[in-house]
Amino acid sequence: MVFDCDGTLMDTEPCADAARTAVFARRGHVYDHAARESLVGLSVAQGGEVMARLFGGNAAELAGELTEELLAAVADGAQPMPGAADVVARLAVRVPVAVASNGPRVLLDKSLAHGGLSRWLPITVSGDDVATPKPHPACYLAACTQLGVDPGRTLAVEDSPVGARAAHAAGMTVLGVGNLTRGPHVHAHVPTLDDAALRHWLAGW
Repeated sequence: MVFDCDGTLMDTEPCADAARTAVFARRGHVYDHAARESLVGLSVAQGGEVMARLFGGNAAELAGELTEELLAAVADGAQPMPGAADVVARLAVRVPVAVASNGPRVLLDKSLAHGGLSRWLPITVSGDDVATPKPHPACYLAACTQLGVDPGRTLAVEDSPVGARAAHAAGMTVLGVGNLTRGPHVHAHVPTLDDAALRHWLAGW
């Protein structure tokens, strides 16, 4: 089983919103709903490219600035998503588990450590570890390779359309969590990781 991190295991979306708001504000722009929709689920590097198109500037520098803001925001209060710690702890003793994230390595490690999830997730793939981040399947394929599992027999857990597309392209079964993951790339859906039906279903996984 391979989990996404941001918004799936860790409640970092408020952190991401705060970080993007700060970057936008420094340039006199408002981080509104349309801007959020254009950035959710993307890697930091991809986010830098989107912001450069929106208001100019160097994409790499914008990505670096966003990373610094994200690190500060995560350290300030990112918490595991409801049910995440319980689900990961239960599954880690029964099946191979990993994380495949679009986030940079430094942010992924900090987030999982901050949430107390690192102990159960020794195998992680970050956006820095692959040449092409989500929605390309590379990070999910890399995670499956490190786990020694067939993607076609592996469940991916995602909260964003970008991530669901990546996992689907890798040939995985996709479990969508939350409000954003419905559609042709998602095979099953639950509102949260602490959903009673999900716990029952995973007991037989």
